[in-house]
Amino acid sequence: MIVKVYENLHFPGEAFQMANALFALIPEARLRGVMGALHRFSDLPLRLLDAEGNILCALGELAGCCALLQRELNTWQECNALHAKAGARARELGGSYIYTCTAGLSHISFPLGNREALLGALVVGPFLMEKPDSTLISAFVEGRGLPMSRALELYDELFSLPVIEPARVQALSQLLECLLAPLLPAERALLMQHQEQLDQQSRLNEAIQVYKAQQAERSRAGIHEREKALLAKVRTGGEAQAKALLNDLMGYVLYCEGGDFAAVRTRALELAALASRAAIEGGAGADSIYELSQAYLAQLERAKDRESLCRLLQDALEGFMRARFGPAEGAGAHIRRALRYMGDHYSKPLTLDAVADAVSLSPNYLSSLFRKQLHCTFREQLCRIRVEESKSLLLNTEYSLADIALAMGFADQSYYCKSFKRIVGIPPGRFRQSV
Repeated sequence: MIVKVYENLHFPGEAFQMANALFALIPEARLRGVMGALHRFSDLPLRLLDAEGNILCALGELAGCCALLQRELNTWQECNALHAKAGARARELGGSYIYTCTAGLSHISFPLGNREALLGALVVGPFLMEKPDSTLISAFVEGRGLPMSRALELYDELFSLPVIEPARVQALSQLLECLLAPLLPAERALLMQHQEQLDQQSRLNEAIQVYKAQQAERSRAGIHEREKALLAKVRTGGEAQAKALLNDLMGYVLYCEGGDFAAVRTRALELAALASRAAIEGGAGADSIYELSQAYLAQLERAKDRESLCRLLQDALEGFMRARFGPAEGAGAHIRRALRYMGDHYSKPLTLDAVADAVSLSPNYLSSLFRKQLHCTFREQLCRIRVEESKSLLLNTEYSLADIALAMGFADQSYYCKSFKRIVGIPPGRFRQSV
């Protein structure tokens, strides 16, 4: 094993400053400890780089093919620039980034930095994701004018690299994040937020393309149907499902409205107002929701593009649901897990004991959480979920009330009708007729 530490290397003053900034952000001993554990586990070379690609610390022997290329073609500056670019790209993506160098060798980069700048990256590799063959390096060799004898030597060196199947590479990438994320708690939150934004835009674009491919009908009725499904989840606490429905709905709105940003903003404002009312109907305090709603509506009015508009709308949705069901950590996290399980299994004969067992809590503790966090009993919340889910069947099918009651998990039609009237204010039959 070769270990190089930045004090022994001769970098310009700027590089020393960058190294000091990096080790001020993450204690050097902790970072090297994580690197050592990862190297022993993976048996792959690791390099800690500054933002310019200079090596601050390295674990593992330099791969023979890399040594040959640096010796014959003096590629070290090119490699530094490529790895620096990969670190910057990893920061943009908000996590680990799997990439290949110009010689076709695979690497994984994880970004290290603060809010202002990328300070460095941890690079794992090189390795291959399939067995080497001559085509892997033929174009590279021809483009660089490498003599045939050295090309054959380079090809032989490729066989000394580990071959890791793509699924394991992805697992290694996730492991890298799990090891390094705790070292950057505040900065990691920003990276996660940025990644969520990228993910949301990706899902929106995917939804738009699906609707275009299907040549779906553009109609207000289509928007209304999707709104109802979303608002049902806001009332009952299905946050993950609500986010998915929101992305689908906004994708449909963008598809329907095309490039008319003013029309899209109007839809977003309408939806924010509807979501605030749904949260109140679900049991949230009217005063707190009103304050949140005013703040989010003002921000939506100021949004300049569709990306910020959709992100703000998702923030509003999360804010309304937090006001009703508590934060995503602590007791709120327990409630959210219970609600997610109930949302997935409401049609079955659920009991407090069964849900408590599914989320690894005692029944008494879970029951107390429902009373403290949601100000209702477990049974009352289960009825609310079933009633909300039944609305779709009432409006979109001709099933009898008895069939709907059984499909939703109610013991009989009578209990279903009483529960529906208590929660919605009118019997299910009148609801079906009025809407």
